Amino acid sequence: MYSVENPDYDHSRIIETDNDGTILSFLPYLNDTDYMFSPEPDPNYNRPQKVITPEGEMLLPAFIPEGKVATGENVFVQMIYSYVKKLGSATEEDIIRHMTQEKRFIPRTSFGVRLVRYYIFHMHKGKLRGLIIQQHEPTISTKGKKSKEKRFYTGVELKIGRQLLDIIPGYDPYEYHICRFIENKGLTNRDEIHRYVIDRLKWARGTTIVERYIKTLLKKKCIKELTKNWFEFVDFPKPLP
Repeated sequence: MYSVENPDYDHSRIIETDNDGTILSFLPYLNDTDYMFSPEPDPNYNRPQKVITPEGEMLLPAFIPEGKVATGENVFVQMIYSYVKKLGSATEEDIIRHMTQEKRFIPRTSFGVRLVRYYIFHMHKGKLRGLIIQQHEPTISTKGKKSKEKRFYTGVELKIGRQLLDIIPGYDPYEYHICRFIENKGLTNRDEIHRYVIDRLKWARGTTIVERYIKTLLKKKCIKELTKNWFEFVDFPKPLP
């Protein structure tokens, strides 16, 4: 069994243990060893914290550091949820600007705007309904007219995994991490890419999103298909404008 040990995730080491918990060896935590052994982070990374209030115990959600996302849920869902939670509330326009302009995780195109709206819809009314909820807040325009503004608030707690991964402004996290995976593997097949995104990262519930990114990375010449369903790394994508 392999696990990550160290309170600082970026400077961790991997410990190899047997089924009884006896330590067999220590390994440096590097990209190569991460992909090779798939270690599980120490549970302390995501241990629930409790505070005592006059109303009783309150469970605090796991803390995700700036510049990181977790396994266990679609990356863009995590980002939207974290942004709304950090602000306290946000409009649809705020979320679109954050994702496409401020952080540039999604391209500033009509497709990018539709994609952000797609995730907002599913977090509000679709398959992930309840993650964000909408309320109408009274506002006053510059002309003194009263109106109501639609704002989103976080709802039910977002369930995520324990492993943390880097996100870099200007780069689509799926493109970046699929490229890293193929680069570290040297040569990989289509099934391995699907298992990495769906089973290990748990960033997708089906094959559609993985196939879309494989097609996109081929079009951008970030990866090359050597023979049917076998790919090698060429280069990372250029940052989004």
